[in-house]
Amino acid sequence: MSTSVTDTTTQVIQPRPTLPPRTRAPRVVRANRVIIGLIGLLLLLAGAAGLAAGFGVFGSAFRTHVVIPARVSRYAAQHAWFWPALAAFTFVVALLALWWLIAQFRTNRLREIDLRPGGRDGLTYLNGKAVTDAVEEEIESYRGVSRARARLSGTPTYPRMTLVVTLDGRVGAGEIRQRVEDQAIRHARSALGVDAVPTRIDLVLPRRTRRDVR
Repeated sequence: MSTSVTDTTTQVIQPRPTLPPRTRAPRVVRANRVIIGLIGLLLLLAGAAGLAAGFGVFGSAFRTHVVIPARVSRYAAQHAWFWPALAAFTFVVALLALWWLIAQFRTNRLREIDLRPGGRDGLTYLNGKAVTDAVEEEIESYRGVSRARARLSGTPTYPRMTLVVTLDGRVGAGEIRQRVEDQAIRHARSALGVDAVPTRIDLVLPRRTRRDVR
């Protein structure tokens, strides 16, 4: 069990080493994708502007402007391999860039859990979202919890779970953590039919303690 108590900035304080922490925070991932999208948009606009200049949209001066210096043109004319090599290099770079861009949208979220990994009795799969929805609903019913988010990762035969539990301050973080471990995670193990589900718990403390009027 890996338990991390965090503040509203979700900075992890001394997580236990039994389960590796996330390498990147969700905000970092979103910022990464936004920056990549902006760079791609700028390159697209630059390409469109160059194409428009070639058609004379910005006047004859831009249309007749020399893009490649005379020295480079002479070198390319004297070496027949220059342009094919440049085209091949550009193609490889484009493929790598496309692969990297697609990788930004991949997720390690586990959508199905294999309940019979041996396959001797057929195939039985459990919807991962059904498990996480049930875990979230149970944890959110606990006194002192305002919100819970669960996520399954790993492999269909060896699932792992990440929990982000937002507290309202009425109950201590230690009590909430213990209840999550003793009840919610135990129920998840029972539903998945496994002896253990490595789980990371992030407890998010409120800025202001909610006053209990009951």
